[in-house]
Amino acid sequence: MRAVRPSLPWRFVSAALVAALSAAAPASAQPAPDGGSDNDPLAPGDSPEVPDDGPTPAAPPPPVVPDEPLPTRPNAVTGNTRPVRARMFGRGDDRAEHERLVAATRARRRRAPGDPEQLELPGIPDAWFFRPRVGGRARVFVYLHARGADPRENCARFAPVVTPRGWLICPQGPGIRGDGHRVWNNNAALAHSYTMAALDGLFRRFPRRVRRNDNVVMGFSEGAFVAMQTGLMEPAVFPRWVIFAAHDGYVGMNTELYPAARRALRRVYLLTGAGDGIVERTRRAAALMRREHLGRVELRILDAAGHQLPPDFAPVVRRALAWVVANR
Repeated sequence: MRAVRPSLPWRFVSAALVAALSAAAPASAQPAPDGGSDNDPLAPGDSPEVPDDGPTPAAPPPPVVPDEPLPTRPNAVTGNTRPVRARMFGRGDDRAEHERLVAATRARRRRAPGDPEQLELPGIPDAWFFRPRVGGRARVFVYLHARGADPRENCARFAPVVTPRGWLICPQGPGIRGDGHRVWNNNAALAHSYTMAALDGLFRRFPRRVRRNDNVVMGFSEGAFVAMQTGLMEPAVFPRWVIFAAHDGYVGMNTELYPAARRALRRVYLLTGAGDGIVERTRRAAALMRREHLGRVELRILDAAGHQLPPDFAPVVRRALAWVVANR
């Protein structure tokens, strides 16, 4: 028997029924990219908001990678290590830097002709000094200025005749008169301490070129007073004196120092002008020192000169220095 073929209207009806049933059935879940469902139905009373499970923990910071430590090199003396840094410049740069530093040092040392250098002394006035023009360990000549004199100018005046033989150093007195002028306040003990501090400072700065003993002390007027006192206190350090305008009272007040001075003093040069008001006291000083055997004494009285440094300065002082440093 031949199958009955549905009529066209029935096919339309059946298609409409299928469409109606599909619309009434629940939609099938579609997987979301994160594995969930894009259209999961919400239960009654559910909130579309994300549940609050507390603050979201912050993401941990990225780990800090420590810098690679610098290679180290052992120190042969202490045993410690120090970083070995890579060279940033070549040998040509090092040579240029060295030449620059040398030029800067020379520029700092460059002074006007005849200007002294300054020696810093902690706690007391700085001293002026000139370097010797001889090599090796040289003798030190200390000049102690007169009352109200300018130590810097005095030092520059003595330098041409002293530096061919040794160092010249000029301490400054504690009293200030203005414009660089100084006084010793008749304080021989203070002048002694200033002188020894200046000598020690010079030795610390130039330890291989400065003598500690057998040096020369010089002084004029008030400087003569403190110079003779310093020489008596330190006869081994200053066994040679050059004194301008000496006075017997300057050396006669410390007789307890004579025994050590007799053993150590070698040569004493006393120089005064014939017109100086203390010329007779200078003669008495020479006689006293000879009588007490305080070194070998030479006395010179300058004609046409008063209470002053020698008018014909260079030859007179040069002769005095040549005599006082002679070994015979």
